[in-house]
Amino acid sequence: SSSSHGNLTVSGALEHSCNVFFYEMGYRLGSGHNGRVNDKGGLARLKKYADMFGLTDKSGVEITESAPHFSTTDILRSCIGQGSHAYAPIQLARYVTTVANSGTCYDLTLVDKIKDVDGKTVLNNSAKVRNKVNVAKSTWQAVHNGMYRVANGAEHGSIFAGMKKKFAGKTGTAQQNTLHPNHAYFLSYGPYENPEISVSCVIPNGYTSSYAMECARDVYQYYFGDKKVSGGKATSVGHYARTND
Repeated sequence: SSSSHGNLTVSGALEHSCNVFFYEMGYRLGSGHNGRVNDKGGLARLKKYADMFGLTDKSGVEITESAPHFSTTDILRSCIGQGSHAYAPIQLARYVTTVANSGTCYDLTLVDKIKDVDGKTVLNNSAKVRNKVNVAKSTWQAVHNGMYRVANGAEHGSIFAGMKKKFAGKTGTAQQNTLHPNHAYFLSYGPYENPEISVSCVIPNGYTSSYAMECARDVYQYYFGDKKVSGGKATSVGHYARTND
């Protein structure tokens, strides 16, 4: 390559989706030395952290949900999500919610309350805490800052430009094979300073994550009252000449 990102912090690596940075992380997780890496050991370490964010079991919602599949091959590519990972969008939503609130992972629920035929509430329900992720405050700050830069930086910031509130997120591109367009991802939360909701958008064969970002932006506009639904008509997304994250 004729160019590089240069030296990067965690925040910068998230902003620029720098594969090399996360390959290096995978190399270290696999105790890499002199070009040799322990895939099995590295994947075991990565899975330990993935479990903290709820990525090794179902989310808890009360409808049919496919079980997640944690990658079983290639620690380096698994660190950029290109191993054999397979997750339902709801599982990714639980993951990014855990990040948004700095470490509380919930078993999700679709049920707010249950009433009997007379309208009497027989059950008030709320999501139950699955576990808490205990890491340094500085670590959370680095991740939050990187996700803020994704949604507000030079590469993608124009999509969220002009909105009254600030948001944070992470783009993603899942490659299937050369016969199918890439799958587009954007996991996010907002408002940035005091998160209220998270929005996870997955577009199968969606080409580029910019389109997933646009969908998430529209959800935030509707949720915070910046845009109204009229006549049940959806507006078309714009076209961006971007091919990577």
